[in-house]
Amino acid sequence: MEFLFDLDDPLQCLEHIYQFLSPMVVAFHPKKSAGRTGPCFGSGLLLSYRGEKFIVTSEAVLSAACVNHGQNVVASNGAQQWPLLQLRCASPQHLDLAAIHLPADWLARHPAENCFELDYGTLPDPMASAFTLLLGYPVSNGRPAGQLNSAIGVVSRPYSSNTRRNQVVQPLFVEFDSRDILSRCRLDKSTLQAFYQLGGAPAISLYHSFQQDSNRLTAYLQGVVVEWDHARIGATVTSSALLSGFLDSFLLRLRQDGEVAPPELAELLARFRH
Repeated sequence: MEFLFDLDDPLQCLEHIYQFLSPMVVAFHPKKSAGRTGPCFGSGLLLSYRGEKFIVTSEAVLSAACVNHGQNVVASNGAQQWPLLQLRCASPQHLDLAAIHLPADWLARHPAENCFELDYGTLPDPMASAFTLLLGYPVSNGRPAGQLNSAIGVVSRPYSSNTRRNQVVQPLFVEFDSRDILSRCRLDKSTLQAFYQLGGAPAISLYHSFQQDSNRLTAYLQGVVVEWDHARIGATVTSSALLSGFLDSFLLRLRQDGEVAPPELAELLARFRH
């Protein structure tokens, strides 16, 4: 996925990229009675891979959806709300990514036109990215940070997290810049400081094109947010380097098992949740 980029006006270009990508980001809400929904508890990314569509998020967000809410949740984007009850979902061992499969009959009733195209190739070095965008819906202690009409985008920079102890495969640590927050709502870092809980939020890394035309940025899914540091200045992001292999295995199992969802999924997630 490529974008034209003007080096003389980078923030305006990032705003354009944010407006293009934010319709692909969803917020998870528990479904209540009479069509109402509860507060947001995580974010996800609509993803297209090998002709199939998924919502990619973190294992912790999927666990909350299955264990706390019995998968009776909706994924919302603006005015759209998509029910996720009884959809097939999976999270691989030793990888804090998770995915929810969106089958063809579900898509016929709930069209999801804006999807991020997953690249089949190897991810470039995250340290070489020009920008990294975190896109998601901030929540804190189960409460949303105001009524946001769209996802926020936080411009950030990655650096190695070799000294940080976590269970994430090939982790990337992302630190927030001081003021570059993109949103259609009036937001600033001081307002959002207590609400940086973007569990499952996708990190989209933008790289200068390797082609001769240097005024392009190529976007890759770097991973999703899985945990936050105590100082609230950054987040650990999973690597999506193994995402394509995980989705291939998920698709193979879907074709073998059909559409019958394993009933013990919530029990397994509750048992191995960390």
